[in-house]
Amino acid sequence: MSLPDFDVLRAERNKQIDEFAAKMKAEDWEVSPCSLRSKDACYCACGSGGPCEHDWDGPEYMSEDGCLSSATCSRCGTTAFSHSMRFAP
Repeated sequence: MSLPDFDVLRAERNKQIDEFAAKMKAEDWEVSPCSLRSKDACYCACGSGGPCEHDWDGPEYMSEDGCLSSATCSRCGTTAFSHSMRFAP
């Protein structure tokens, strides 16, 4: 089974984000670049059953109080815990 072309998927996602931001600015909404996803972020379509580029072999994350431990993505640094909270069924 071949992997999807994540470069193409990221480029399409980034194009859609740029178009949305331009539309919001045209409607006089203030759009902060900080509020937009990093263009280098992993492509992840888990919410719609699509492919996911995350690689969960990064360093272990441990919360300050020691109550939460999670794997991290070695590509973008997101935690598996936050990914699961976002896309859990």
